Amino acid sequence: MTHTQTIKSLPTTAGDKPKAVGFVRNDVSGLHAPRHALDVQRHASTLGYQYVYTVRPPADADDPIAYALGIAAGLDVQVIVVFDLGHVDSQPALVCDEGFDLETVCPQGTWVRSAQRTPGVEMGAA
Repeated sequence: MTHTQTIKSLPTTAGDKPKAVGFVRNDVSGLHAPRHALDVQRHASTLGYQYVYTVRPPADADDPIAYALGIAAGLDVQVIVVFDLGHVDSQPALVCDEGFDLETVCPQGTWVRSAQRTPGVEMGAA
């Protein structure tokens, strides 16, 4: 019996890289929001993602997580990057159950999507 190990690497061209958005909530990051936004972008780039946008919901957003998920779906990204789990109310499933991978900067971690998303279909469509 032969064991074959497959090593998966990220594609090398920008068009082939998985797309990611950052998600920074001012109500969570406070005065550190600009630094957190930079850290999120840097982390995504280090991991080999094509960084598309930083989502910063307005202060009056009723559900900042749903706001970010809607933008991520509209941009057809695969990954959402946050500074820490506080940005998703310490519930990674809120992101993963909508068909996105979740990456955190601090502590560094990955949560894999638990659902498949239909490309081009935004959240909240009824």
